[in-house]
Amino acid sequence: MGHAVLQTIPEGFTSAVEILNLFPKDLLAELCHEVIAFLQFSKGLVSATQYLDKLHDVDVQSSEQAVQGAINALTFLFRSAARAKVLPDDLVKELRQSLVWSDSCIDVIKEVWTEKGKSVCSAQGVNQLLSVGQLVDMQWKLGVAMTSDVCRSLNSTFVMMSLKVADPSGQVTTKSLEMTVAEFKNFSKQIREMAAMLEMI
Repeated sequence: MGHAVLQTIPEGFTSAVEILNLFPKDLLAELCHEVIAFLQFSKGLVSATQYLDKLHDVDVQSSEQAVQGAINALTFLFRSAARAKVLPDDLVKELRQSLVWSDSCIDVIKEVWTEKGKSVCSAQGVNQLLSVGQLVDMQWKLGVAMTSDVCRSLNSTFVMMSLKVADPSGQVTTKSLEMTVAEFKNFSKQIREMAAMLEMI
């Protein structure tokens, strides 16, 4: 294996793995698939609350903060494994050497990485993980559509957003989008959830 996946681990990683060791195998497999889908941008944020409820359903006691830590640990593991293009057997060997992961947890991770690892490690997959644009500027304004072809007195409120994003090469592109007030409120709620998660890290 060219690069060690767990050579430098974030603070709280070991205690997060101890939480993962408590997960039933089927629930851990579901979480692993969700984390990989998140890393491939095919799914939004993984809900710690949802998995906390599922743990409580099988009489495993934990907290939302601990479950979020477990999600972060899996995200770190799979992202690092993708960057290093680690084979399943090499990943298992490294997990065993760390002496933190349970055998059942390692079995699930091996199974998921055997199934999904190749697509995540492909050039396109790694580019998705690494070539993430950086937000340079965000502007928004509130507007009211007064009329339309169908309705003379529309008075429909909307939010217009303009995002400037720099790609890894430094090229800046502007993306504009229009949202209804309800869509903007949902967007705002997700931003607040992200901010709350960042405070837990």
